[in-house]
Amino acid sequence: MTVLRSRRMLSRRHLIGTASAAALMGSMSGRVFAQEGTPVADGDWTFTDDKGVTVTLPAQPTSVIMDVNAAAPLWDFGIRPTGLFGWNVLADGSFGDAGGNIDPEGISVVGDVNERFRLEDAIALDPDLIITLTWEATDPDEYWSLDAEIVDQVRAIAPLVALSASGMADLNTERFAELAGLLGADLASPELAAAKEAYAASEEAFIRLAAEKSDLTALFVGITDETTWVANPADWADLNMYQDRGMNIVVPDVEPGSFWQQISHEQALLYPADMMFQSTRAEGLTMEEVTNHPSWSHHPAVQAGQLYGWNQDFIQSYQGMKVALDGLSDALERSSKIL
Repeated sequence: MTVLRSRRMLSRRHLIGTASAAALMGSMSGRVFAQEGTPVADGDWTFTDDKGVTVTLPAQPTSVIMDVNAAAPLWDFGIRPTGLFGWNVLADGSFGDAGGNIDPEGISVVGDVNERFRLEDAIALDPDLIITLTWEATDPDEYWSLDAEIVDQVRAIAPLVALSASGMADLNTERFAELAGLLGADLASPELAAAKEAYAASEEAFIRLAAEKSDLTALFVGITDETTWVANPADWADLNMYQDRGMNIVVPDVEPGSFWQQISHEQALLYPADMMFQSTRAEGLTMEEVTNHPSWSHHPAVQAGQLYGWNQDFIQSYQGMKVALDGLSDALERSSKIL
């Protein structure tokens, strides 16, 4: 297993060949769309993504392929994908924690953890739009679940847009709402109004608890069989938001933009904390394995039974943010000062 230093912690890379893909690009030459700020004349549908790329189409997209991490929040806003792809389409066909409320029935899969984007399968769906995430908005070739080598080939199938996975989760959630509205969601529906209100109530409860227990320190990690990754909160949209709302999160000794500090298991006591949140990604150790680990079992938070799960693939929708905030509030309520 290859473990990457970046936000793609615990994911494997698989490079897709370009020979057949180049031929496939030619087969799509009849498609009419604009990207990189070159709009179709008199276009009726326009969206500028978080890389600053403007897509203009002659009509609202109806067939949309999405990375799972983009599809899950859009699903909560009422938007249904035609096809799914990405790191989080697991080998057994499930989506892990990234899938949220997605019902896979009737949705084509055009890529998975091993072949994250299958060009031929995507072409067969004849999509109007392809949506994924970006962690580095200024990098024109960085698209979540797409290797840089195939980005141009993907763009030849349909316009490609990306919404931010970094920054601040609450702002990103509103961007997903904006895109969902353009794709046909009724943002004023009673269901979404209620979901937004419930999310706001959960945020208020979290802010109150974070203030009441501001002396509690929290460490966010991804512990695997081989190594440990300590999250730098400023680089993660969810942790950045939690910290902004008052949660006292441990900051590792790394440069901004590093996402993680990699440490050995023998350094388990490098960052003592009152609470510890372990990534729930499939490649990470389970809570039981962390508790019984020869090194991590000695961490103060683990010894105190204050070990909790952290969904790295939290869902940037009103419903998804409520789930994430309620989990943190529950952990704060159950935890006490031990250091």
